[in-house]
Amino acid sequence: MKLSLSSAILGTLVAPSLYLATAQLAEEVCETTFPHHHDSGDTKFADTVICHADAPWIQLDLSRTQLAAESKLVLVGDSATQELDASALAANGYSAVFDGSCVKLELITPGALRGRGGRGGRGSKGQFSRMVVSAVKAGVCDHDPSGQSICGDTDDRQYSNDVRAGRIGGCTGWLISEDVFIQAGHCGTPSSSARIHFINTSGSAPAEDQYAVDVASYQGINGGVGNDWGAGRLLPNSATGLLPGVAQSAKCDGEGCGWYNLGTVPDQTAGNNIRITGYGTAATDSRYQKTHIGALTTIGSTSLSYVPDTTGGNSGSPVIHEETGDAIGVHTHGGCSATGGSNSGTRIDKSEFAAHVNSLLSGVPSPTPSPTPLPTCNTAKDIKVVVTTDNYPGETSWTLTNNCSGQVVGFKAIGDYPQQNTAFSETFCVEEAKFVFTINDTYGDGICCQYGTGSYDITYGGDSIDTGNGAFGSTETLTFGSCSSDTNPDPTSAPTPNPTSQPTTAPTKQPTASTTLGPTFLTCSRFNEGACQAAYGGDVCQWLGSCRNCGCVPLPQV
Repeated sequence: MKLSLSSAILGTLVAPSLYLATAQLAEEVCETTFPHHHDSGDTKFADTVICHADAPWIQLDLSRTQLAAESKLVLVGDSATQELDASALAANGYSAVFDGSCVKLELITPGALRGRGGRGGRGSKGQFSRMVVSAVKAGVCDHDPSGQSICGDTDDRQYSNDVRAGRIGGCTGWLISEDVFIQAGHCGTPSSSARIHFINTSGSAPAEDQYAVDVASYQGINGGVGNDWGAGRLLPNSATGLLPGVAQSAKCDGEGCGWYNLGTVPDQTAGNNIRITGYGTAATDSRYQKTHIGALTTIGSTSLSYVPDTTGGNSGSPVIHEETGDAIGVHTHGGCSATGGSNSGTRIDKSEFAAHVNSLLSGVPSPTPSPTPLPTCNTAKDIKVVVTTDNYPGETSWTLTNNCSGQVVGFKAIGDYPQQNTAFSETFCVEEAKFVFTINDTYGDGICCQYGTGSYDITYGGDSIDTGNGAFGSTETLTFGSCSSDTNPDPTSAPTPNPTSQPTTAPTKQPTASTTLGPTFLTCSRFNEGACQAAYGGDVCQWLGSCRNCGCVPLPQV
């Protein structure tokens, strides 16, 4: 819980581990970290203003800031001020939490005049300082900086009052029995203080409509598209003693109407539609329960893709088969834009997901898997990704995409790596295809060698593809393998036929060119996809029906 301090305390020098926000941060308010890059360079004086539009509060990552012995950093928010010196920054590299969407920063060195601080060379000593902001944490729900996965030009979601769905943290959760609920795995393991609120507005539900999680019953996986799920039990209400499914059923048509039935995934997309109901962010009535229907576009082995509108906050929503009313998956990732793409979720019949759900419904505990060696792939190949982190592991992210299908095979998001200077290994079982591996560093200095000696290594089918030394700046892309169509010879002119006598009839009209359209190349600014530049070597994105084909990936929504 954020601390609310008196005005007397706010004006004094405080330890940066305290939170200076006057507003209390309720558990359901989201926290999202956005990469930022402000660097004053070596100087004695600097000032700037850091903002995140529409955020109710923000906090700054100052861990790379270097202050000289007599210098200090002054931060001023809407209602609070904080002063930091070198020792305070060394103890905790984050600012306090400030109400409002902006914070003004001023680097002050005794004797330096405003605008005449001077700059030294890189690595200079003495009285020079360096003010660096490498990330902004904001009180918003969206893990995608664009905040949108609207399929088309307008947000077509409608207000809803489905008693089976509730808001949990920055996500959506939903009932499948009297006490079993489902959410997205990337929404995190609920703590004992977490509550699911059964209400159709953005406010807190009345106490009789809030339910705590039986934390010991919960299992979840945050493994990317097609492997992102969570499920557990809810405890009886502390005020009424009722289980949530019982209480919600009393609000609708009777017994059993308070939870979703689980159904079978269709075997084809034609004639099948998906409804997404949840608590997404919006320009109007953000985090209210809303719903929208769109076509089912892709049926993967563990994933589903579809085109109902969603935004951050919809993560965890039920993927409802409109034709039957049954839930067939959990919504996890955005990918729609005004020009195409689709949103995605995990199928309800994914083996590990289904096994845990069945154990919760049957009351028979699912076995806890013991550590095992890396899996033996039954598919054609395996890909092993080993990343050794540097001193700032939270800045590193990567994606591995099947470039033939556009499917994201695996990824690590910003903040997923918890430890410095540590090797992390992942193995993926895949069919033969062309793959694109893109690794990113939010600060722009790679993972080697100024701040640690990070590196990465990729093997494909046991063969080493590349060992990166980590000195790649902001991003580096590696492509390997091939699509089946890539093995065909390049198109050549048709063979010249053997000479024959000219026809006596009038010349036949030449066949018209094929009307099959090739890729459309659009500027990257249309999609805000910096990875496309690295993947294709210029300011173009290859649009093949999904932005994932140009190196970008759908980000988790919460």
